[in-house]
Amino acid sequence: MLLERILEATFPHESGAARVQQVGLFTLIYVLQGDREPVTAKRLAEMTGQPAGDIGEQLQKLIALDLLERKQILNRQGRGRAYHLAVKQNGKTRRLTKAIDKAASSKK
Repeated sequence: MLLERILEATFPHESGAARVQQVGLFTLIYVLQGDREPVTAKRLAEMTGQPAGDIGEQLQKLIALDLLERKQILNRQGRGRAYHLAVKQNGKTRRLTKAIDKAASSKK
């Protein structure tokens, strides 16, 4: 029940499918943000097998909901630009990350 309330409050007015996509991307970013390799839309698209445009659309929604922040970086080749994605630190994200952490620790 608690998780349902968190999801409804964090992702209001979204269809079930869109909510699942956004929660999935948020969770991936949260888990990957400690890696050496930056979390980018391209990396997420490669990992999930989803088109980059679909990933970008869901990322824009997460940014608009104030859940993610973007920082411009050089791309892998060092010539172009990419955006490093990270989870913002605010009340919404703390509730989500706490729920993710709790679910992960209960599986151990």
